[in-house]
Amino acid sequence: MYNEFYSFSEKPFEVTPDPKFLYLTPCHREALVAIFDGITHRRGFISLTGEVGTGKTTLIHFLLGRLDEKVKTAFIVDSSITFKDLLRNIFLELGLRVVEGNNKSLLSQLGEYLEKLAMGDTLVVIIDEAQNLPKEVMEELARQMTSSISNRLQIVFVGQPEFEDKLNTPSLKQLHQRIEIRCQIRNLTEEESREYIDHRLKLVGSSGSEAFTPNAISTMLIHAKGIPRAINILCDNAFLIGYGLSRKRIDAEIIGGVINEIENPILQKSISTKIVPALKGFDWRLLRLNFSQKSISFVILSLLCLGGFILLIYASLPRNPTKTGNIESIKKHRMGALEEVVIVEKGQTISSLSQKYYRMTNPTLLDLILDFNPEITDAALIQVNQKIKIPKIAKEWMISQSLDRTCKIHLGTFWTPDFVKPYKNEPALKGKEIEVLPRKVTPQDTWYRVVVGNFGNKDEALRMIDLLKEKRLLPLFGDTPKIE
Repeated sequence: MYNEFYSFSEKPFEVTPDPKFLYLTPCHREALVAIFDGITHRRGFISLTGEVGTGKTTLIHFLLGRLDEKVKTAFIVDSSITFKDLLRNIFLELGLRVVEGNNKSLLSQLGEYLEKLAMGDTLVVIIDEAQNLPKEVMEELARQMTSSISNRLQIVFVGQPEFEDKLNTPSLKQLHQRIEIRCQIRNLTEEESREYIDHRLKLVGSSGSEAFTPNAISTMLIHAKGIPRAINILCDNAFLIGYGLSRKRIDAEIIGGVINEIENPILQKSISTKIVPALKGFDWRLLRLNFSQKSISFVILSLLCLGGFILLIYASLPRNPTKTGNIESIKKHRMGALEEVVIVEKGQTISSLSQKYYRMTNPTLLDLILDFNPEITDAALIQVNQKIKIPKIAKEWMISQSLDRTCKIHLGTFWTPDFVKPYKNEPALKGKEIEVLPRKVTPQDTWYRVVVGNFGNKDEALRMIDLLKEKRLLPLFGDTPKIE
Protein backbone atom coordinates (compact mmCIF):
# COMPACT_ATOMS: atom_id res chain seq x y z
CA MET A 1 0.00 0.00 0.00
CA TYR A 2 2.78 2.44 0.90
CA ASN A 3 5.48 1.09 -1.45
CA GLU A 4 4.81 3.58 -4.24
CA PHE A 5 4.68 6.54 -1.84
CA TYR A 6 8.12 5.70 -0.41
CA SER A 7 9.51 4.43 -3.75
CA PHE A 8 10.12 0.94 -2.35
CA SER A 9 10.44 -1.90 -4.85
CA GLU A 10 8.59 -4.10 -2.33
CA LYS A 11 7.66 -4.10 1.36
CA PRO A 12 10.94 -4.10 3.32
CA PHE A 13 9.63 -5.28 6.68
CA GLU A 14 7.36 -8.27 6.15
CA VAL A 15 7.05 -10.53 9.21
CA THR A 16 7.03 -13.80 7.23
CA PRO A 17 10.51 -15.34 6.77
CA ASP A 18 12.20 -14.31 3.52
CA PRO A 19 15.82 -15.46 3.08
CA LYS A 20 16.37 -12.69 0.53
CA PHE A 21 16.29 -10.17 3.39
CA LEU A 22 18.50 -12.17 5.77
CA TYR A 23 20.93 -9.95 7.67
CA LEU A 24 23.92 -11.97 8.84
CA THR A 25 25.35 -10.80 12.15
CA PRO A 26 28.54 -12.55 13.35
CA CYS A 27 26.25 -14.71 15.52
CA HIS A 28 24.03 -15.69 12.58
CA ARG A 29 27.05 -16.32 10.37
CA GLU A 30 28.67 -18.55 12.99
CA ALA A 31 25.46 -20.58 13.36
CA LEU A 32 25.07 -20.89 9.59
CA VAL A 33 28.64 -22.16 9.15
CA ALA A 34 28.30 -24.61 12.06
CA ILE A 35 25.03 -26.10 10.79
CA PHE A 36 26.30 -26.30 7.22
CA ASP A 37 29.46 -28.04 8.44
CA GLY A 38 27.41 -30.42 10.58
CA ILE A 39 25.24 -31.40 7.61
CA THR A 40 28.21 -31.76 5.26
CA HIS A 41 30.07 -34.03 7.67
CA ARG A 42 26.94 -35.90 8.85
CA ARG A 43 27.22 -35.00 12.50
CA GLY A 44 23.83 -36.51 13.46
CA PHE A 45 21.80 -34.26 15.75
CA ILE A 46 22.12 -30.46 15.50
CA SER A 47 20.21 -27.79 17.44
CA LEU A 48 19.57 -24.10 16.79
CA THR A 49 17.87 -22.10 19.54
CA GLY A 50 16.89 -18.48 20.07
CA GLU A 51 14.10 -16.30 21.39
CA VAL A 52 10.90 -15.77 19.39
CA GLY A 53 11.46 -13.47 16.42
CA THR A 54 15.27 -13.60 16.32
CA GLY A 55 15.41 -15.01 12.77
CA LYS A 56 15.92 -18.75 13.27
CA THR A 57 13.44 -19.82 10.59
CA THR A 58 14.73 -17.22 8.12
CA LEU A 59 18.26 -18.54 8.66
CA ILE A 60 17.09 -22.10 7.98
CA HIS A 61 15.31 -21.05 4.77
CA PHE A 62 18.52 -19.33 3.69
CA LEU A 63 20.45 -22.52 4.44
CA LEU A 64 18.01 -24.70 2.48
CA GLY A 65 18.60 -22.62 -0.63
CA ARG A 66 22.33 -23.29 -0.47
CA LEU A 67 22.52 -27.00 0.26
CA ASP A 68 23.93 -29.36 -2.34
CA GLU A 69 21.41 -31.28 -4.45
CA LYS A 70 22.69 -34.46 -2.81
CA VAL A 71 21.09 -33.29 0.44
CA LYS A 72 17.39 -34.17 0.52
CA THR A 73 15.38 -32.16 3.04
CA ALA A 74 12.11 -32.43 4.94
CA PHE A 75 11.02 -29.28 6.79
CA ILE A 76 8.60 -30.14 9.61
CA VAL A 77 6.68 -27.16 11.00
CA ASP A 78 3.98 -28.91 13.04
CA SER A 79 6.01 -30.30 15.95
CA SER A 80 3.18 -31.07 18.42
CA ILE A 81 2.74 -34.53 16.92
CA THR A 82 3.21 -38.22 17.57
CA PHE A 83 6.26 -40.11 16.31
CA LYS A 84 4.07 -41.84 13.73
CA ASP A 85 2.79 -38.51 12.39
CA LEU A 86 6.33 -37.17 12.31
CA LEU A 87 7.28 -40.03 9.99
CA ARG A 88 4.18 -39.43 7.87
CA ASN A 89 5.03 -35.72 7.52
CA ILE A 90 8.56 -36.62 6.45
CA PHE A 91 7.14 -38.85 3.70
CA LEU A 92 4.77 -36.10 2.57
CA GLU A 93 7.65 -33.62 2.41
CA LEU A 94 9.59 -36.06 0.25
CA GLY A 95 6.61 -36.60 -2.04
CA LEU A 96 6.34 -40.26 -1.04
CA ARG A 97 3.16 -42.29 -0.70
CA VAL A 98 2.29 -42.77 2.96
CA VAL A 99 1.65 -46.39 3.89
CA GLU A 100 -0.69 -47.44 6.65
CA GLY A 101 0.81 -49.24 9.60
CA ASN A 102 2.56 -48.91 12.93
CA ASN A 103 5.86 -47.24 13.77
CA LYS A 104 7.82 -50.33 12.76
CA SER A 105 6.39 -50.45 9.23
CA LEU A 106 6.86 -46.69 8.77
CA LEU A 107 10.47 -46.91 9.94
CA SER A 108 10.96 -49.78 7.51
CA GLN A 109 9.66 -47.57 4.69
CA LEU A 110 12.03 -44.79 5.76
CA GLY A 111 14.92 -47.26 5.83
CA GLU A 112 14.09 -48.43 2.31
CA TYR A 113 14.04 -44.82 1.08
CA LEU A 114 17.45 -44.12 2.65
CA GLU A 115 18.94 -47.30 1.16
CA LYS A 116 17.82 -46.25 -2.33
CA LEU A 117 19.53 -42.86 -2.10
CA ALA A 118 22.42 -42.42 -4.49
CA MET A 119 25.95 -42.74 -3.15
CA GLY A 120 26.81 -39.65 -1.12
CA ASP A 121 23.19 -38.51 -0.74
CA THR A 122 21.72 -37.84 2.69
CA LEU A 123 18.39 -36.83 4.24
CA VAL A 124 18.14 -33.87 6.61
CA VAL A 125 14.96 -33.50 8.67
CA ILE A 126 14.52 -29.99 10.08
CA ILE A 127 12.02 -29.73 12.94
CA ASP A 128 10.86 -26.17 13.58
CA GLU A 129 9.39 -25.10 16.94
CA ALA A 130 11.21 -28.08 18.44
CA GLN A 131 10.38 -26.99 21.98
CA ASN A 132 6.85 -28.31 21.31
CA LEU A 133 8.02 -31.85 20.51
CA PRO A 134 6.54 -34.34 23.00
CA LYS A 135 9.21 -35.99 25.15
CA GLU A 136 8.23 -39.45 23.95
CA VAL A 137 8.89 -38.38 20.34
CA MET A 138 12.32 -37.02 21.29
CA GLU A 139 13.12 -40.25 23.14
CA GLU A 140 12.11 -42.31 20.09
CA LEU A 141 14.29 -40.17 17.82
CA ALA A 142 17.28 -40.82 20.09
CA ARG A 143 16.61 -44.58 20.01
CA GLN A 144 16.14 -44.80 16.24
CA MET A 145 19.23 -42.76 15.43
CA THR A 146 21.34 -45.54 16.92
CA SER A 147 20.07 -47.90 14.21
CA SER A 148 21.14 -48.33 10.59
CA ILE A 149 19.02 -45.39 9.38
CA SER A 150 21.35 -42.95 11.16
CA ASN A 151 24.03 -43.34 8.47
CA ARG A 152 22.12 -41.20 6.00
CA LEU A 153 19.72 -39.31 8.25
CA GLN A 154 20.33 -36.11 10.20
CA ILE A 155 18.02 -34.18 12.48
CA VAL A 156 18.17 -30.40 12.95
CA PHE A 157 16.14 -29.07 15.89
CA VAL A 158 15.11 -25.41 15.61
CA GLY A 159 13.39 -23.95 18.65
CA GLN A 160 13.14 -21.55 21.53
CA PRO A 161 15.37 -21.77 24.65
CA GLU A 162 12.74 -24.00 26.29
CA PHE A 163 14.01 -26.77 24.00
CA GLU A 164 17.32 -26.84 25.88
CA ASP A 165 15.41 -26.86 29.18
CA LYS A 166 13.47 -29.91 28.02
CA LEU A 167 16.70 -31.67 27.02
CA ASN A 168 17.95 -31.37 30.60
CA THR A 169 15.27 -33.74 31.91
CA PRO A 170 16.62 -37.19 32.94
CA SER A 171 14.57 -39.12 30.35
CA LEU A 172 16.23 -37.18 27.51
CA LYS A 173 19.80 -37.59 28.73
CA GLN A 174 20.68 -39.82 25.77
CA LEU A 175 19.44 -37.29 23.22
CA HIS A 176 21.11 -34.42 25.08
CA GLN A 177 24.48 -36.16 24.90
CA ARG A 178 24.14 -36.94 21.20
CA ILE A 179 23.56 -33.39 19.97
CA GLU A 180 27.02 -32.66 18.61
CA ILE A 181 26.44 -29.13 17.35
CA ARG A 182 24.58 -26.52 19.41
CA CYS A 183 24.01 -23.03 18.04
CA GLN A 184 22.30 -20.07 19.67
CA ILE A 185 20.92 -16.94 18.03
CA ARG A 186 21.00 -13.96 20.38
CA ASN A 187 19.14 -10.65 20.10
CA LEU A 188 20.72 -7.95 17.95
CA THR A 189 22.93 -5.34 19.55
CA GLU A 190 22.00 -1.68 19.06
CA GLU A 191 24.56 -1.32 16.28
CA GLU A 192 23.35 -4.52 14.59
CA SER A 193 19.75 -3.31 14.86
CA ARG A 194 20.62 -0.10 13.02
CA GLU A 195 22.48 -2.06 10.35
CA TYR A 196 19.54 -4.48 10.10
CA ILE A 197 17.11 -1.64 9.33
CA ASP A 198 19.51 -0.10 6.80
CA HIS A 199 20.17 -3.50 5.19
CA ARG A 200 16.50 -4.24 4.52
CA LEU A 201 15.78 -0.73 3.24
CA LYS A 202 18.74 -0.80 0.84
CA LEU A 203 17.36 -3.99 -0.69
CA VAL A 204 14.19 -2.09 -1.70
CA GLY A 205 15.95 1.06 -2.90
CA SER A 206 16.14 3.22 0.23
CA SER A 207 18.22 3.54 3.41
CA GLY A 208 17.78 3.97 7.14
CA SER A 209 18.82 7.62 7.13
CA GLU A 210 16.52 8.41 4.21
CA ALA A 211 13.45 6.71 5.71
CA PHE A 212 13.86 7.54 9.44
CA THR A 213 15.15 10.39 11.54
CA PRO A 214 17.90 9.43 14.05
CA ASN A 215 15.51 9.93 16.97
CA ALA A 216 12.91 7.70 15.31
CA ILE A 217 15.40 4.85 15.04
CA SER A 218 16.59 5.34 18.62
CA THR A 219 13.02 5.30 19.94
CA MET A 220 12.22 2.19 17.93
CA LEU A 221 15.30 0.27 19.09
CA ILE A 222 14.52 0.91 22.76
CA HIS A 223 11.17 -0.83 22.35
CA ALA A 224 12.27 -3.58 19.93
CA LYS A 225 15.02 -4.81 22.29
CA GLY A 226 17.05 -6.30 19.45
CA ILE A 227 14.31 -8.63 18.16
CA PRO A 228 14.18 -8.50 14.33
CA ARG A 229 10.49 -9.41 14.16
CA ALA A 230 9.65 -6.57 16.56
CA ILE A 231 11.64 -4.14 14.41
CA ASN A 232 9.73 -5.34 11.34
CA ILE A 233 6.36 -4.81 13.01
CA LEU A 234 7.22 -1.32 14.23
CA CYS A 235 8.69 -0.24 10.88
CA ASP A 236 5.78 -1.64 8.88
CA ASN A 237 3.22 0.17 11.02
CA ALA A 238 5.28 3.38 11.02
CA PHE A 239 5.35 3.44 7.21
CA LEU A 240 1.63 2.76 7.12
CA ILE A 241 0.89 5.71 9.39
CA GLY A 242 3.51 7.89 7.69
CA TYR A 243 1.82 7.19 4.38
CA GLY A 244 -1.51 8.22 5.87
CA LEU A 245 0.02 11.49 7.10
CA SER A 246 1.97 12.09 3.85
CA ARG A 247 5.26 11.99 5.78
CA LYS A 248 8.16 11.07 3.51
CA ARG A 249 10.44 10.57 6.51
CA ILE A 250 9.38 8.81 9.70
CA ASP A 251 10.12 10.79 12.86
CA ALA A 252 10.06 9.98 16.57
CA GLU A 253 6.52 11.34 16.93
CA ILE A 254 5.18 8.77 14.49
CA ILE A 255 7.12 5.96 16.17
CA GLY A 256 5.85 7.13 19.56
CA GLY A 257 2.30 7.26 18.27
CA VAL A 258 2.57 3.75 16.84
CA ILE A 259 3.98 2.39 20.10
CA ASN A 260 1.27 4.09 22.14
CA GLU A 261 -1.56 2.80 20.01
CA ILE A 262 -0.39 -0.77 19.48
CA GLU A 263 -1.18 -2.82 22.55
CA ASN A 264 1.74 -5.20 22.03
CA PRO A 265 4.14 -3.93 19.37
CA ILE A 266 6.68 -6.69 19.84
CA LEU A 267 4.47 -9.70 19.25
CA GLN A 268 1.86 -8.78 16.69
CA LYS A 269 1.00 -6.40 13.89
CA SER A 270 -1.24 -3.47 14.59
CA ILE A 271 -4.88 -3.95 13.73
CA SER A 272 -4.50 -0.79 11.67
CA THR A 273 -2.72 -2.86 9.00
CA LYS A 274 -6.02 -4.62 8.46
CA ILE A 275 -8.23 -1.53 8.67
CA VAL A 276 -6.35 0.95 6.49
CA PRO A 277 -6.63 -1.09 3.25
CA ALA A 278 -10.41 -0.85 3.61
CA LEU A 279 -10.03 2.95 3.56
CA LYS A 280 -7.95 3.03 0.39
CA GLY A 281 -10.23 5.54 -1.29
CA PHE A 282 -9.80 8.12 1.46
CA ASP A 283 -7.95 11.30 0.41
CA TRP A 284 -4.94 11.09 2.72
CA ARG A 285 -3.59 14.39 1.40
CA LEU A 286 -6.09 16.10 3.68
CA LEU A 287 -3.86 15.03 6.56
CA ARG A 288 -0.88 17.36 6.49
CA LEU A 289 2.41 17.79 8.29
CA ASN A 290 3.16 19.34 11.70
CA PHE A 291 0.95 16.99 13.67
CA SER A 292 1.78 16.61 17.33
CA GLN A 293 2.08 13.14 18.88
CA LYS A 294 -1.43 13.58 20.30
CA SER A 295 -2.71 14.34 16.80
CA ILE A 296 -1.03 11.24 15.42
CA SER A 297 -2.55 9.14 18.18
CA PHE A 298 -5.93 10.67 17.42
CA VAL A 299 -5.58 9.78 13.72
CA ILE A 300 -4.68 6.18 14.54
CA LEU A 301 -7.50 5.85 17.07
CA SER A 302 -9.94 7.29 14.53
CA LEU A 303 -8.83 4.70 11.96
CA LEU A 304 -9.40 1.90 14.44
CA CYS A 305 -12.87 3.20 15.35
CA LEU A 306 -13.84 3.68 11.70
CA GLY A 307 -12.54 0.21 10.88
CA GLY A 308 -14.57 -1.27 13.71
CA PHE A 309 -17.65 0.52 12.41
CA ILE A 310 -17.08 -0.96 8.94
CA LEU A 311 -16.71 -4.46 10.41
CA LEU A 312 -19.87 -3.96 12.47
CA ILE A 313 -21.87 -3.06 9.35
CA TYR A 314 -20.41 -6.02 7.49
CA ALA A 315 -21.29 -8.40 10.31
CA SER A 316 -24.92 -7.23 10.23
CA LEU A 317 -25.40 -8.15 6.56
CA PRO A 318 -27.60 -11.23 6.00
CA ARG A 319 -25.93 -14.52 5.19
CA ASN A 320 -27.55 -17.20 3.05
CA PRO A 321 -27.39 -20.72 4.48
CA THR A 322 -26.03 -23.51 2.33
CA LYS A 323 -28.48 -25.95 0.82
CA THR A 324 -27.14 -29.19 2.20
CA GLY A 325 -25.68 -30.57 5.39
CA ASN A 326 -22.71 -32.18 3.67
CA ILE A 327 -19.26 -30.75 4.41
CA GLU A 328 -18.62 -30.18 0.71
CA SER A 329 -21.66 -27.90 0.65
CA ILE A 330 -19.71 -25.02 2.18
CA LYS A 331 -19.27 -22.39 -0.51
CA LYS A 332 -15.52 -22.22 -0.43
CA HIS A 333 -14.79 -21.26 -3.99
CA ARG A 334 -14.95 -17.49 -3.72
CA MET A 335 -11.82 -15.58 -4.71
CA GLY A 336 -12.14 -13.50 -1.53
CA ALA A 337 -11.62 -16.68 0.47
CA LEU A 338 -8.28 -17.44 -1.14
CA GLU A 339 -4.84 -16.80 0.28
CA GLU A 340 -3.40 -17.07 -3.22
CA VAL A 341 -3.65 -18.94 -6.51
CA VAL A 342 -0.25 -20.53 -7.12
CA ILE A 343 1.34 -22.22 -10.11
CA VAL A 344 3.01 -25.50 -9.16
CA GLU A 345 6.78 -25.56 -9.61
CA LYS A 346 9.01 -28.59 -10.09
CA GLY A 347 9.37 -30.63 -6.91
CA GLN A 348 6.40 -29.05 -5.13
CA THR A 349 3.73 -31.16 -3.45
CA ILE A 350 0.49 -30.29 -1.70
CA SER A 351 2.36 -30.77 1.56
CA SER A 352 5.15 -28.35 0.61
CA LEU A 353 2.57 -25.78 -0.51
CA SER A 354 0.84 -26.16 2.86
CA GLN A 355 4.11 -25.52 4.68
CA LYS A 356 4.94 -22.55 2.47
CA TYR A 357 1.64 -20.74 2.98
CA TYR A 358 0.52 -21.99 6.41
CA ARG A 359 3.95 -22.77 7.92
CA MET A 360 2.62 -26.20 8.93
CA THR A 361 1.34 -29.41 7.37
CA ASN A 362 -1.26 -31.90 8.56
CA PRO A 363 -4.06 -33.90 6.90
CA THR A 364 -6.69 -31.31 7.86
CA LEU A 365 -4.90 -28.54 5.96
CA LEU A 366 -4.22 -30.83 3.01
CA ASP A 367 -7.90 -31.83 3.01
CA LEU A 368 -8.86 -28.14 2.96
CA ILE A 369 -6.65 -27.53 -0.08
CA LEU A 370 -8.20 -30.55 -1.81
CA ASP A 371 -11.69 -29.16 -1.12
CA PHE A 372 -10.76 -25.95 -2.90
CA ASN A 373 -9.30 -27.90 -5.82
CA PRO A 374 -11.82 -30.66 -6.68
CA GLU A 375 -9.98 -31.35 -9.94
CA ILE A 376 -7.20 -33.00 -7.87
CA THR A 377 -8.21 -36.65 -7.65
CA ASP A 378 -4.88 -37.93 -6.30
CA ALA A 379 -3.39 -36.01 -3.35
CA ALA A 380 0.06 -37.37 -4.17
CA LEU A 381 -0.03 -36.21 -7.78
CA ILE A 382 -0.04 -32.56 -8.88
CA GLN A 383 1.43 -31.32 -12.13
CA VAL A 384 4.07 -28.69 -12.85
CA ASN A 385 2.35 -25.43 -13.99
CA GLN A 386 -0.96 -26.59 -12.51
CA LYS A 387 -2.91 -23.81 -10.78
CA ILE A 388 -3.70 -24.53 -7.13
CA LYS A 389 -6.05 -22.46 -4.96
CA ILE A 390 -4.69 -21.94 -1.43
CA PRO A 391 -7.53 -21.00 0.96
CA LYS A 392 -7.19 -18.79 3.99
CA ILE A 393 -7.54 -20.55 7.34
CA ALA A 394 -10.95 -19.65 8.75
CA LYS A 395 -13.34 -21.12 11.31
CA GLU A 396 -16.18 -20.91 8.78
CA TRP A 397 -14.66 -23.75 6.72
CA MET A 398 -15.27 -26.09 9.65
CA ILE A 399 -19.04 -25.55 9.60
CA SER A 400 -21.67 -27.07 7.32
CA GLN A 401 -25.23 -25.80 7.61
CA SER A 402 -28.40 -27.56 6.47
CA LEU A 403 -31.72 -26.10 5.34
CA ASP A 404 -33.12 -26.16 8.88
CA ARG A 405 -30.09 -24.01 9.92
CA THR A 406 -28.63 -26.71 12.17
CA CYS A 407 -24.88 -27.11 11.82
CA LYS A 408 -22.14 -29.70 11.98
CA ILE A 409 -18.46 -29.08 12.68
CA HIS A 410 -15.63 -30.72 10.77
CA LEU A 411 -13.22 -31.20 13.68
CA GLY A 412 -10.32 -32.45 11.61
CA THR A 413 -8.99 -34.94 9.09
CA PHE A 414 -6.57 -37.66 10.19
CA TRP A 415 -4.45 -40.54 8.90
CA THR A 416 -6.32 -42.99 11.10
CA PRO A 417 -9.84 -43.18 12.60
CA ASP A 418 -8.24 -43.59 16.06
CA PHE A 419 -8.17 -39.79 16.39
CA VAL A 420 -11.91 -39.82 17.07
CA LYS A 421 -11.15 -40.96 20.65
CA PRO A 422 -10.12 -37.57 22.13
CA TYR A 423 -13.34 -36.03 20.84
CA LYS A 424 -15.53 -38.82 22.21
CA ASN A 425 -13.87 -38.26 25.59
CA GLU A 426 -14.26 -34.46 25.45
CA PRO A 427 -16.84 -33.26 28.03
CA ALA A 428 -17.82 -30.24 25.90
CA LEU A 429 -19.07 -32.61 23.17
CA LYS A 430 -21.08 -34.85 25.49
CA GLY A 431 -24.46 -35.65 23.96
CA LYS A 432 -23.35 -34.78 20.43
CA GLU A 433 -23.15 -37.30 17.61
CA ILE A 434 -19.58 -37.82 16.41
CA GLU A 435 -19.04 -39.41 13.00
CA VAL A 436 -15.96 -40.69 11.18
CA LEU A 437 -16.21 -40.18 7.41
CA PRO A 438 -13.57 -41.89 5.23
CA ARG A 439 -12.20 -39.96 2.27
CA LYS A 440 -10.18 -41.61 -0.49
CA VAL A 441 -7.33 -39.21 -1.33
CA THR A 442 -5.16 -41.46 -3.51
CA PRO A 443 -5.82 -44.87 -5.07
CA GLN A 444 -4.00 -46.39 -2.07
CA ASP A 445 -4.70 -43.97 0.80
CA THR A 446 -7.77 -43.12 2.84
CA TRP A 447 -8.01 -40.26 5.33
CA TYR A 448 -10.68 -39.90 7.99
CA ARG A 449 -12.77 -36.84 8.73
CA VAL A 450 -14.20 -36.44 12.21
CA VAL A 451 -17.52 -34.55 12.25
CA VAL A 452 -19.72 -33.57 15.21
CA GLY A 453 -23.28 -32.24 15.38
CA ASN A 454 -25.90 -31.07 15.48
CA PHE A 455 -25.70 -27.47 16.68
CA GLY A 456 -28.76 -25.23 16.75
CA ASN A 457 -27.23 -22.47 14.64
CA LYS A 458 -23.96 -21.13 13.28
CA ASP A 459 -23.24 -18.96 16.33
CA GLU A 460 -23.49 -22.00 18.60
CA ALA A 461 -21.11 -23.90 16.34
CA LEU A 462 -18.63 -21.00 16.32
CA ARG A 463 -18.67 -20.86 20.12
CA MET A 464 -17.88 -24.57 20.26
CA ILE A 465 -15.02 -24.08 17.79
CA ASP A 466 -13.58 -21.33 20.01
CA LEU A 467 -13.82 -23.61 23.04
CA LEU A 468 -12.14 -26.55 21.29
CA LYS A 469 -9.46 -24.23 19.92
CA GLU A 470 -8.63 -23.13 23.47
CA LYS A 471 -8.29 -26.81 24.39
CA ARG A 472 -5.88 -27.31 21.46
CA LEU A 473 -8.09 -29.90 19.77
CA LEU A 474 -8.33 -28.39 16.28
CA PRO A 475 -5.64 -29.33 13.73
CA LEU A 476 -6.81 -26.56 11.37
CA PHE A 477 -5.04 -24.18 13.76
CA GLY A 478 -1.94 -26.34 14.20
CA ASP A 479 -2.91 -28.49 17.18
CA THR A 480 -2.89 -32.28 17.38
CA PRO A 481 -5.29 -34.10 19.74
CA LYS A 482 -3.54 -36.75 21.80
CA ILE A 483 -4.64 -40.37 21.63
CA GLU A 484 -4.63 -41.87 25.12
